[in-house]
Amino acid sequence: MAAPVKGVPVASTCPMCVKEGTLRLLSTVINIPYFGDGLETMLSCDNCGFRHADFMITTQKDPLRVSFRADNQEALRVRVIRSNSGTIRIPELGFTAEPTPMSESFVSNVEGVLARAKEILLTARNLNLEDAKAVALIDDYLATWQRLSDAAEPFTLIIDDPWGNSAIVSENVVKERLTDEEVAQLQTGTIVIDADDARQAAEAEASSDPAADDENRLA
Repeated sequence: MAAPVKGVPVASTCPMCVKEGTLRLLSTVINIPYFGDGLETMLSCDNCGFRHADFMITTQKDPLRVSFRADNQEALRVRVIRSNSGTIRIPELGFTAEPTPMSESFVSNVEGVLARAKEILLTARNLNLEDAKAVALIDDYLATWQRLSDAAEPFTLIIDDPWGNSAIVSENVVKERLTDEEVAQLQTGTIVIDADDARQAAEAEASSDPAADDENRLA
């Protein structure tokens, strides 16, 4: 079992061992290129050793869909910023990647997103080896993937972000505001923490330990 990380107790259930009252939260305000100011966090479970690091943007923008049509090799180098609340889609591959509590923000390019898609397709193929129809379908997608990766066929990269923090850096990107109905259907990948409960737990711990330092207090 991993050694527990110092931090503020969190009144939430651990997503791995499903035990209550064992999570601790460490947080630091930092600035990241492309994303701006945000909160770097580390969740750790004293019981099972689960850890999850993430970067959460502290500002919330209008819910946004960004779309980009890639039709040449240069387009594959276009910068892609996916926040941990963004859902990525490539319709030509039948590919959708939704955020989960384990998702992390990343900065890549269109080619890098394609590489991630291939990894997921290969994993799906390995999990369905006994299903001939599923394997055949995935093989078709992998053949399409190769053509897209070679820029032999155009394709569309779409990111839906209910908090508007994802982006595709190109003059040719199309931006659309998501409707309330579309937002309601999206995952956010966020672990919900009750701030009041966490603050009360932190104050209780601090009062019982006079030597507690600032990193054990919730800002």
